[in-house]
Amino acid sequence: MYNVLIVDDEPMIREGMKTLIPWEEFGYQVIDTAKDGKEALEKYRANEIHLIIADIRMPRMSGIELIQTIRKEDNKVQFIILSGYADFEYAQKAIRENVAGYLLKPVEEEDLMGFIQKIKVNLDKEQSVNQVRTVSLQEVRHTVLQTLIDRNEKVSIEEIYGDISELGLDGRFYQLAMIQLFHNTNLELEDFRQQLAQDIEGNWGYFFIKDRNLCILLKNIRPSLKSYNELYDKVNSYLKNSSIVMCLSKVFDEISSLGSEYSSTKTILDNQFFYKETKFLRSDSDLVFQPKEEYLQGMPLNEFPVHSYAEKLYFALDALNEKAMKDEIINAAQMMINNNHTEVKIKINYIRLLSLVFSKCSVKKPELGETLSDVNADLHKINSKTTIKSLLEFIYSLLNKVITSLNVGNHEDQLKKLVDFIHRNYQENLKLESLARVFDYNSAYLGKIFKNHTGEYFNTYLDMVRMENAKKLLSGGMKVYQVAEKVGYSNVDYFHNKFKKYIGMSPSNFRKEKL
Repeated sequence: MYNVLIVDDEPMIREGMKTLIPWEEFGYQVIDTAKDGKEALEKYRANEIHLIIADIRMPRMSGIELIQTIRKEDNKVQFIILSGYADFEYAQKAIRENVAGYLLKPVEEEDLMGFIQKIKVNLDKEQSVNQVRTVSLQEVRHTVLQTLIDRNEKVSIEEIYGDISELGLDGRFYQLAMIQLFHNTNLELEDFRQQLAQDIEGNWGYFFIKDRNLCILLKNIRPSLKSYNELYDKVNSYLKNSSIVMCLSKVFDEISSLGSEYSSTKTILDNQFFYKETKFLRSDSDLVFQPKEEYLQGMPLNEFPVHSYAEKLYFALDALNEKAMKDEIINAAQMMINNNHTEVKIKINYIRLLSLVFSKCSVKKPELGETLSDVNADLHKINSKTTIKSLLEFIYSLLNKVITSLNVGNHEDQLKKLVDFIHRNYQENLKLESLARVFDYNSAYLGKIFKNHTGEYFNTYLDMVRMENAKKLLSGGMKVYQVAEKVGYSNVDYFHNKFKKYIGMSPSNFRKEKL
């Protein structure tokens, strides 16, 4: 639709003109009216106007003065002049100002329709030319930006193209946003770029595609979380069955720095698997694991001891020790990070590790057959995880399925396992709530049946087990603070009070009696 502004000092004529013509049928819409040239000029500057129909004689500013003023800044807007005087002098002035039509009042409907149809033909031609020029400019801009990146050095854009302002690339400061798409192989990047360009280009910056990544050269956008969130949400709103990872470069002052900024930003995006999950990555984003040099002592580079980790992980599962299980998975990740393993290699090693553990479980615990069949069938899903955090959480979920199956049995069997677990792991930070999750019980219910089984509350029973082991260690000559730590008390004074409560004397006196 082309926008029309009607200008006349007589209200009846203004309203009559709005209803005289079926504007929409001819591809127009009357977006406003004005009572004189001054008001018309204000409304012209506040809106995109394609056609102005104006009376010649009006107070404050005449139609001729309005045309002359607008023509100083716009040669494209179309004019039709109306006059109640058959005065050739006015017609001559109007023609000199490049007016598309001159009509006498009262206006004949057929005459006006004839003019607006001719004007629409010209507007359509102008629009087609502009569209072609816009597409051509987009292609040139796209090529220029890619060339700046390919040279990967500070090179003057004038050397590549010439006038930076003609491309719309002149700015006070810049930032590069790179976007990677997941989970939708049917979405073509170029189609996606064109969809986004209509909404984002101009206000934010300019799109281009490089190395199968969608890139946006942000121009004069204030670097803030609010701006980044708004951009992320805009891009994400165009997606249905996909997700994105967005990475932002540092802010740079010269567009000639685009090549180096692209290189460093792409490195972060390519390694996004290793970063903490966030809406968008930046140069200061945190890695989930930091390499530790001291961990490498005695370990050949890139070698992952899968059998050693499989043995430790199996023991943690057998003991129903969820913490130990997670510790081994995390230790394995840290070891691989230290040795600079790639995302692909890490995933392969975890599949090998879990396959060995589940294979051992199938031999030692044939009752887990159905569960092991399910978890083995899901191992391939490791390859679809896009971050190391989501990968580890998925591995925990597989192992928890095995633990849950190991917990299946009657209450007496379960309670015997729990008591046995306490005796083997009393030195750990054992909590009834944590054990309830491992043994698949409500914590309050587990506490009740535990007391019925042992005659003691959980915490009391744990303290008693610790005290019995503390007595053995003290009898062997170990110092009090060492014993406290060995049996699970980080605070020596707290251990002292507990020991005296249950044994009837201080641990130091008990030690003296036994030595």
